This record gives sequence, C-alpha cells and structure tokens, in this order.
Amino acid sequence: MSGPEFGVYHHSTKEQSENLRKTARGMFEEAFKKIGIPDDAKINILDAGAGSGFLTYITASYFQNAHVTAIDNFADESLKENSVDRIKENLKTLGILDRVTVLEEDLRKPINTGRIFDLAISNIVLHNLGRARFLAYSNIGKAIKCNGYFLNADGFIRKNIFTDPFRKDMARIARSFSPDFAMEPSYQKKKSAWRYILVGLKTLCVEK
Repeated sequence: MSGPEFGVYHHSTKEQSENLRKTARGMFEEAFKKIGIPDDAKINILDAGAGSGFLTYITASYFQNAHVTAIDNFADESLKENSVDRIKENLKTLGILDRVTVLEEDLRKPINTGRIFDLAISNIVLHNLGRARFLAYSNIGKAIKCNGYFLNADGFIRKNIFTDPFRKDMARIARSFSPDFAMEPSYQKKKSAWRYILVGLKTLCVEK
C-alpha cells in the first residue's frame, strides 16, 4: 500500500514542501504542549483549510482521543491536486478517518459544522485569501469556545522595510484573538521577505 500524498505547495517544489512539513510538525507539536490541553483529552478540533490532511494527521496523532473536523473548499490552487477524495484516502491510509469529519466549507463564510471547538489549527492557508483572511479569522474565532486556542502557522510577506506584516495582522484581529505566543524556525532570518510563523491565538470571551 502506498503512503499518503500531501501534495506540493504553490511556488514550491516537492522537496521544499516536504521540508516545510517537517518544520511544521515540530513547531505544532511544541505548540500543543504550550496550550495546556492533555494529549489524551476528548476534545473537538477544527482544521481550517485542511488540504490533503497533513495537519489533520499530525494533530490527531498527538491528541489521540480527539475528533477533528477538517474543512476546506477544496478548490484553491495553493495546494496542487487538492480534493475531498484525496484527503479521505490519505486519512484512511493513515488509519484515522474514523476520527475525522471532512466538510466542504469556505472560510470566508460562517462556519456551519454544528460544533463549538476546543482548538482550531491551520497551516499555510490564510495568506492565500488576501484581505479576506481577516473575515476568515473572525469566522474561525466564532467557532471556538471562550478561551480556546487557534494555532495558526502561515507565511507573512514583507512588502517594504517599514512594515512588519505579522504585527500588522495581529493588530487587525485584536477583536477576536489575543496573541499568547509565537514561534518560527531557528534558521529563519527575522527580516526575511517571507517568514513562516506559528502563533498561538487565544479567543476572547465575547458574545458570538
């Protein structure tokens, strides 16, 4: 039986995509330890922009009693050959499909899964939405319980030397989230034009 195929990120080679996934795995596993949820907790997790299921797998492997709802529009060109069939086949191959619900959802619209989540996760997704990412942040925040976490790893593109895109985005989402911690690869330069950063965002206790 062949292994899972997680695809190639846009503007990337297969080798570069695999290397980024190795980095992401280490960072997410470190972040899981930071948020204080026991790894055997029975929790509901939202994978926002699940793609071919890479982060779904990493998360379900760490939280082995969790149920993951994996949502995506499965139409974006940011991940080649992305489809509902692909993610389900990957998760079946990895032996976790029975703990995952796969739904077609657009993050720019209210998330209608019938669940409130303890934790949300996302990897290399929101920047692809352009300015609509702020609507996605809001929709994700409304799907998470009070004082829950959204662990979002994404690429932040510096367009000029005067603006820090990460800080700018954090300021824009202050009505939905409070940044708790951030991390990035040790090899990454602070002033790189493109920075991969994982941020732990805590939801604010506001009426949803």
